[in-house]
Amino acid sequence: MLKTDDYWEEEFNKLEEKELHKIYFDNCTFKNCDFSKSIMIGCKFTECTFIGCDLSLSILKSCIFNDITFENSKLIGISWSNCDEPFDIKFNDCNISQNSFHLLDLRKMKFINTVIKDCGFEECNLEGSLFDNCDLELTVFINNNLKKANFETSRNYLINPKNNDLKNAQFSLPEALSFLSLLPIKIK
Repeated sequence: MLKTDDYWEEEFNKLEEKELHKIYFDNCTFKNCDFSKSIMIGCKFTECTFIGCDLSLSILKSCIFNDITFENSKLIGISWSNCDEPFDIKFNDCNISQNSFHLLDLRKMKFINTVIKDCGFEECNLEGSLFDNCDLELTVFINNNLKKANFETSRNYLINPKNNDLKNAQFSLPEALSFLSLLPIKIK
């Protein structure tokens, strides 16, 4: 149970909270915490690490996530679009399926060994982002800046080059052949 609205260099283990309002966490570590189906309003997380946590189906409003790392965590069904800037998150060995990223500045964001299935990236700045060994099945990219983004080791992506800026983005074979499926051609 949280007792104050300001935490600095705290470690939380197996914390279960469903409502967080205007709480500031600076340089905190969350281990095996359950925030699933929680409502977070006006919270600020700075230089925090979440390890083995569950934030699935959480509602985030006016929250700030600055220099945050999620490791081995489950974050299914989250809309990040109502978060405030700065927005700087690294996902490592996570499941972020069915997440929505809309109109966010995600430059140089790192997605590492992460399941990113059935997500939506719309009108985001993903310039220089890294998608390292990620599964992007059914994920949609619409009107994004993907300049210099790296998808070399990821799979199951289907990115339309007509409505995304892919200048100097990196892809590898055979996954890059997915671009051919978007052309009005028949391959035999």
